[in-house]
Amino acid sequence: MTALKTAKAVFPKGTPGPVCIAHNRLIKSIEMAMAIRTEFGDQATPAMLERLTEADFNRAARTAGVEPPNSDATRDQVRLLVTVFEAITRPGVEPTGALLEALLTGSGRRTVPPGTLIGLVRIV
Repeated sequence: MTALKTAKAVFPKGTPGPVCIAHNRLIKSIEMAMAIRTEFGDQATPAMLERLTEADFNRAARTAGVEPPNSDATRDQVRLLVTVFEAITRPGVEPTGALLEALLTGSGRRTVPPGTLIGLVRIV
């Protein structure tokens, strides 16, 4: 079980489904990304993240106490978050610049159709 609160605990009754789904996907992705970062450490390079298998994701989910991801969107979000975590904790690097670099070029970044909800950000 995740320590982070799911949508049911955060949003009022009647909150639109897509908002709740996006929130829960983000919570799952954060927990799994931390599990992967902890397991692989500095070996979690963008190239390695692209090679993660279903077994790797399932193991990370088990470690994080969440259900395994059932969509490419969740797996992509996990990859991107691992890249972001690595960027903002890299020794000797200014975190804001590293974060922007990770978001713009990081593993897991995909072209998504307009209107797609990623995390709690709608792509326009």
